Amino acid sequence: MYLARENSIAADLAHSNSLGKLAVPISLNVVSPAVAIFDLIWIVMLGVAAGLLYDSVALGGSGKAQDYLGSGIAVAALYSTVGHAAQLYRGPNLIRLKWQVERSAFIWLTVFVLLASIAFLLKIGAAFSRGEMLLFFTSGMFATAVMRLLVAHVCTFVISSGALKPARVILVGLADELAANEALPALERYGYAVVGVFSLPADGHRAFDEDALKARLREVTRYVRDMDVHEIIVAIPWSSTDLLDEIECELRVLPVPVKLVADATTGRVLDRPVSELGPTKAVQLQRAPLSAMQRNLKRCMDQIFAAASLVLLVPFLAVITAAIRLESPGPALFLQTRVGFNGRPFKIYKFRTMSTLDDGPVVVQATKKDRRITHLGALLRKLSIDELPQLLNVLRGEMSLVGPRPHALAHDNEYDRLIATYAIRHKMKPGITGWAQVNGLRGETPEIGMMERRVENDLWYIESWSLWLDIRIMLLTVIRVLRSDNAY
Repeated sequence: MYLARENSIAADLAHSNSLGKLAVPISLNVVSPAVAIFDLIWIVMLGVAAGLLYDSVALGGSGKAQDYLGSGIAVAALYSTVGHAAQLYRGPNLIRLKWQVERSAFIWLTVFVLLASIAFLLKIGAAFSRGEMLLFFTSGMFATAVMRLLVAHVCTFVISSGALKPARVILVGLADELAANEALPALERYGYAVVGVFSLPADGHRAFDEDALKARLREVTRYVRDMDVHEIIVAIPWSSTDLLDEIECELRVLPVPVKLVADATTGRVLDRPVSELGPTKAVQLQRAPLSAMQRNLKRCMDQIFAAASLVLLVPFLAVITAAIRLESPGPALFLQTRVGFNGRPFKIYKFRTMSTLDDGPVVVQATKKDRRITHLGALLRKLSIDELPQLLNVLRGEMSLVGPRPHALAHDNEYDRLIATYAIRHKMKPGITGWAQVNGLRGETPEIGMMERRVENDLWYIESWSLWLDIRIMLLTVIRVLRSDNAY
């Protein structure tokens, strides 16, 4: 019965592998140092060639090769360092042509930005010829794409020729685990050759006969020694600790790695990042929407832009303040409780646009031709000028320039009950403008579906945040505000 199961599993593996892409042997990693050295050589040569060409055309050919050797070495060293950090030389990545071209172009750009920054900070810009470096950069953008194409084709040819051998492995485990594990049929595409499958004698309740199990594992030991197996892959439930102990004890005599693959339960957890936590390790079940560096970058942009805008807009804000006070009795600024980052309430600043100052358990949304809106208030709301005082909230750290728009506390409590994902919006600071607003989702929400679409856009923004996205939203805000027809 065990032999029949093994034949079935082996057939499934073979079928899956026949449908897969080119197998990338683990031994392809031995090519990586050669590719890295090759990159160092051609970059230095290109730097010298670019310098001599520029010297010949612009300076009459008085320069020598050693004059441009330093810049070539500097670029080559930086390119290699950044390339290793970006996994450009990782074995399986060497044959990913499109990925290699895109990644190498980005690395090339990064290298020259870093060099320019270093030259500026150290005030050594005079040591480099701008014309030479510009020629070096532009020719390198083309050359790096050609070199990635060459590397990918050479590596593909080497793999197809059989010069590099895949790692030979055998699978050992319970028949149902071997059949259910979705990762095992894909092993060959990642550089492994499955040369044997061994089912262990255990019933559906994970019970096993110790003598039968030992006999089976001795078969595995003989097979590994006779067939030159490089690794043993074990597939059993992680909860079967007694079975795991027996396998470890019997296979300890072999000088090859024995690896335990994740079962269905632990696989979902191990897919997540693992980090150091004092003396132990922890699996990250959820990450913060922004890293510490991203938070600081966003906060820095908020502070600079808000402070500069307030200084420039002081005369305009003073005129608006006076106009509001003259048109109707009451304060020029309206403070209302909103829900902000991490669900914490704060007071938002707005120019008063209504005859009422609603801020309690019941807040009625503004509607078209709302009688509460003043004549000046209608214009301020149309052009979103009433939101400008929120720059003060940005300076106070309660809001950001861009983020999910905060709602009145009464509305927040209501939608939190009606929309399951609503509270996720509070994972980032609320913004003066946001992705939902530039997509036309602003103003009244008489139907729950309208708020659901707004929440979907907010969650997309949280998951997709980048500095460029914030800049794009701010630029789109100006365009959308001028032609909006649903802000009232």
